[in-house]
Amino acid sequence: MKTNIPNQRLKIAVLIRHFNSAGGGAERYCVELTKKLAKTHEVHVFSQQNTEAVDDIIFHQIPQWLQKPRYINQLLFSYLTRRATQNQGFNIVHSHDMATHANIYTLHVPCVKSKLTQARGLKKVLRWFGILFSPRKLMYLWLEQREMRVLPDRHFISVSEYLSRNLIQNYSQLDSHITIAYPGINHRVAEQNTQRLRQNFKEKHNIPFSAFILLFAAHGFKRKGLPAIVNALEILDNKDIHLVVAGSGSPTEVMINTSVGQDNIHFVGVVKEMEKLYPAADAFIHPTLGDTYGMVVLEAMSHKLPVIVSSKQYCGFSEHLGNHEALILDNPRNADEIADKISQLFAAPRLRTSLSIIGFEKSQGINWDNTLQQTLNAYQQLKPNR
Repeated sequence: MKTNIPNQRLKIAVLIRHFNSAGGGAERYCVELTKKLAKTHEVHVFSQQNTEAVDDIIFHQIPQWLQKPRYINQLLFSYLTRRATQNQGFNIVHSHDMATHANIYTLHVPCVKSKLTQARGLKKVLRWFGILFSPRKLMYLWLEQREMRVLPDRHFISVSEYLSRNLIQNYSQLDSHITIAYPGINHRVAEQNTQRLRQNFKEKHNIPFSAFILLFAAHGFKRKGLPAIVNALEILDNKDIHLVVAGSGSPTEVMINTSVGQDNIHFVGVVKEMEKLYPAADAFIHPTLGDTYGMVVLEAMSHKLPVIVSSKQYCGFSEHLGNHEALILDNPRNADEIADKISQLFAAPRLRTSLSIIGFEKSQGINWDNTLQQTLNAYQQLKPNR
C-alpha cells in the first residue's frame, strides 16, 4: 500500500557531510533539492560542514572529530547521524551520503563494488585481495552493502539511467526499487551585460578580445578529462584558441609541454558565481571519464554555450543528447578526436549558433521542480507506518 505522502507535511531529516552548493555535483543537488523540500515540509539538515544559510531549514551540527582517515570519518558520520535522528519523530530520513539507517538514499556515484564486478580473471582475484587487506576498502564496501539492503521502509533514488544500470549490475535486488530523479538547474534571467563581462574577463586574464575561449569546469581535473584537452590544444597549436579551467583541481595534475599551451591555458580556481563565467566563453568542453549525470553540461547549455561532451558510456546526461544538440566524443581519452571537435567549433560559427540554440531550448525543460516531484514519488513508495 502506498501513502499519500506528497499531500502531507512531513518531518524530514537530510544527511550529508558537506551542505555546500559549491562543493560538487552531489552537494549542489542536495542543497537545491532540500531548499525545494523545505518550502512545504519541515526539513532538518544534519551535516559536518554548512556554507548555506536558509531560513526554512533547521540545521544540526554533526561533530567532525577527524578529517583523516576519511573512511573513519564516514563511519562516525553514519553512527552520529543515526543517534541524532532516531526517536525524533522523523517521517523520512533522506541520505545523500554513505550511512546505514536512511529510508531514502539519493545515490550520486557508482558503487564501490564496481571494481569487483567489472574485473575478470586474475584482475578480479587481485582486487579481492586488495580489499581484504585494506581497512578503508573493507569499511566502504561494508557501508555500501548495509545501504543496499531492500527493506519495506527503504527506497533508492538514482540521478541517471547510467547510474541505475551500475546499481543493478552490482546489487540486482534493487531492480524495481529505484526511482530516477535527474538533477535540474535554476533558470535565471539572461545576463544583459554579456559583452562587458567578456571584455572584463579577457582583460583580467590577458586574453586577446578576438580569442576563442573554451571553458572547462570540474572538481578533479584528471577524471574529468583535462589532460586530453591539453593534448588536443597542443595538437592544434592555435594561438587563437584559449582554455579557461575552473574548479578545485591542481594545475600540477596536468603536464603542459608547448608554449601555446602555457600561454593559452588559464586556471581560475573555484568560481562561486559561475553564471558570470559562462558568458565569457564561446564553448564548453567536458570530456569526462565518468560522470553519473554531468550537471555542468546542462548549465552550460542553459547559458547558450555549444558543448563538446563524452558519450553516454562516460556521461549520464549524454544519454539524452543527439548529435544535433552537442558534439559527442566517442572516446574522451583520444586527443585527436577532441582536437577535431574543437576545430569544428572554432571554424564554424553557424554550427556554434545552431548548437547553442538547440541546447538552450533543451535546457529549459529541465529544472529542480522535476527533481522535487520525482523525489516525492520515491517517498510514496515507503510503507505508511513510517
